Amino acid sequence: MYVGKTMFTMPPGKRTEMEQLADRMLPMMKQMPGYVSITFLVNEETNEYGGIALWETKENAKSAMKQTAPRMDEALAGLTIGPIRRDVYEVYEPQA
Repeated sequence: MYVGKTMFTMPPGKRTEMEQLADRMLPMMKQMPGYVSITFLVNEETNEYGGIALWETKENAKSAMKQTAPRMDEALAGLTIGPIRRDVYEVYEPQA
């Protein structure tokens, strides 16, 4: 399994808009090959927002990121403080 992680910083007071963006992105992501789940993240103290999506393969994660990045970039154009950070990670599950 692999995780695609997207994080960005917004000006204060943007939680409602970011929740609406997450609500719009979810149906599209659920339709993508290899989708397992997504968790959206909020830190109101630092005004950081983002999400971590779980995918069956690295290729699924990279493909999804390529497909979602233009929509996210368009929705956030001129609003973020600093860059939008995107990464793909392999998931390690310890043997219990």
